[in-house]
Amino acid sequence: MKSSRVFIAIFTLVLLQACAPTLPEATTATNYQWLEQNWTAKERHWFHHASQGTATLPVPYKWFVSLEQPTLGLRKQADFKDSQYLSRFGFIPSSEEVPTEPGYSGQRKYGSIVYYSEKTYAGNPDGLPVGFAKTEAKHTLEKTDDLIGFTCAACHTGHMEYKETSIRIDGGPAITNLGKFREALVLALAYTKYVPFRFDRFADKVLEADHTEADRDRLKAKLDARLDAILAVAGKLKELDKDAVEEGFARLDALNRIGNQVFVTNFLNPPKFPESEKPKTSANCKLPEKAPKEGFGFDPWDNYRTTNAPVNFPHIWSTSWFDWVQYDASIKQPMVRNAGEALGVSAQLNIAEPTHPLYDSSVLVRDVRDMEKLLAGDNPFLKTNGQPEEDPHFKGLRAPKWPDDLFGGTDEDKVANGRKLYMELCMGCHGHPVNEDTGNFWKDGKRWTPPNDVGERYYKVKPVIDVGTDPAQGEVLLLRSLKVPKFLGLKFDKETEKEAEGRTWHQKWFGTALAETVQKTADCWYDDNGIIDEKERAAWNGNRENEIQAGVGYKARPLNGIWATAPFLHNGSVPNLYSLLLPADERPKKFCLGNRKFDPVKVGYVFEEPPCPPGTFELDTTIPGNSNAGHEFTDALAYGFKIVGNKRLTEAQRWDLIEYLKTL
Repeated sequence: MKSSRVFIAIFTLVLLQACAPTLPEATTATNYQWLEQNWTAKERHWFHHASQGTATLPVPYKWFVSLEQPTLGLRKQADFKDSQYLSRFGFIPSSEEVPTEPGYSGQRKYGSIVYYSEKTYAGNPDGLPVGFAKTEAKHTLEKTDDLIGFTCAACHTGHMEYKETSIRIDGGPAITNLGKFREALVLALAYTKYVPFRFDRFADKVLEADHTEADRDRLKAKLDARLDAILAVAGKLKELDKDAVEEGFARLDALNRIGNQVFVTNFLNPPKFPESEKPKTSANCKLPEKAPKEGFGFDPWDNYRTTNAPVNFPHIWSTSWFDWVQYDASIKQPMVRNAGEALGVSAQLNIAEPTHPLYDSSVLVRDVRDMEKLLAGDNPFLKTNGQPEEDPHFKGLRAPKWPDDLFGGTDEDKVANGRKLYMELCMGCHGHPVNEDTGNFWKDGKRWTPPNDVGERYYKVKPVIDVGTDPAQGEVLLLRSLKVPKFLGLKFDKETEKEAEGRTWHQKWFGTALAETVQKTADCWYDDNGIIDEKERAAWNGNRENEIQAGVGYKARPLNGIWATAPFLHNGSVPNLYSLLLPADERPKKFCLGNRKFDPVKVGYVFEEPPCPPGTFELDTTIPGNSNAGHEFTDALAYGFKIVGNKRLTEAQRWDLIEYLKTL
């Protein structure tokens, strides 16, 4: 019997080693430089590590920082949290305290200093990468363990490498591979269970000094239960995700994943509230009037949708001042976008346990609001004294400027030629250039809304422009529906109350269900934290209504900083600006993602054709969801109307336009 157990353990370890993800080679950069974007070093570090109240990773914080890397060996292996190791998944190294070296320095040149609350800020005590945040147990619903989760900086901080320098960009698209990261984390847990002596080292770190054998036994039971639960879900997903589109580096099917987290996982695994928890009784945070004893009346897995609509992580500078703030122009209100993102990356939410107040959550709404303030800055059109700005300008996170000192300057003649082409072919959709001395961007009355009651104006990115790109992501809000319990009090929209008679649930469109759920979550927090005044709530919400629109298209935003946002198109299916200016049938059909080396000529990550280097990702544009069609410069009319100027560019014109786009 003993030899049989040994054989099974060895066989299990061999299988685990075979499952270990292959990662790209470690970086060769010897120094780093954060570009100047109007944030101080302290503001930047806070944004990188301030918690939104999320538990993205399926383990407590203490477990994560105590794990070893999933490599075989009886002796201690390197820490899983090691920054060089995590950088191979695309994460950007960070430090415990605000760095003081020149590469991290920053200054606030525009607008007033942004003050944010540090009441819930746990800092970065273990030197985790950008975007990792610790949520202390007292701020969670279960009040048992500190949690670890992603903040928005995890997906919206870019970096690229040129020669020996790692260039880092706040608000830029991340180049992470979250799928590989999840695989490695689960393997690290499995190795902790199966590899001799590894659990002992893990327990010593988690339990620290003076723990008992009973403490170790309880921890072992928790590890076994957590791993079993993760593997059970993985088995279910293997069955359901047969048609999934691999996301790889730099991409994520964000909307479908948010829907699955909010309307599947939250129903399957409701929070376990402490018995001593006092129930809330406020108007927006209370027990339901009618709660069925028999449960939901449906299988939460009915709401699951496979991840088949990956998108490139969008850049977020300037976005706070758009009339539609989501990158696909589907969400109008900043709080719904931001708190919805927090719920999507696993903030705790009660929408399943009717014996506890509904819409209670771990979302740290004040911090979410402060993050938006830091991104937005002051009103571009008004001085702090309320008087008009003679020279309006963005006062929050600004688009990065092309770094001449790193990449070399631009050719003035080509820039002049490229500007003419931009005005002819691009301005109709993308508007006047933000940074031009003429100020036409700020004077464009057709693109800016009139001032609202608090003097704020927003840049119109509506109507959504359909330029023939891959439709998969746009169809998520357009076509997805789901089942929700009636006790949640969500409005009827996909079906009427009459149609849902006799059931404990009804069907809703995903978009409206998400918008209502997020707003109710924010309203519950407002009630619980004394944010009562309606004008104050409106300000926290971004002074925009909670509106959702669905359509197979994407907003044509200004192109400031576009040079720093590769790969291109909404699904990352084009590797560089040069390829984007080609007709679609001449663009690369397959290319590799995961190499962070930057090409300042074609403007994007260095183009590599398959076979891809070990650990990188091959993006195949022939797969639905990955199409690189659309947004073409061509002689032909397409899609029923004039697309991007109806003009095929010459080779010289492509290079001129690229040279101009570098300057935006």
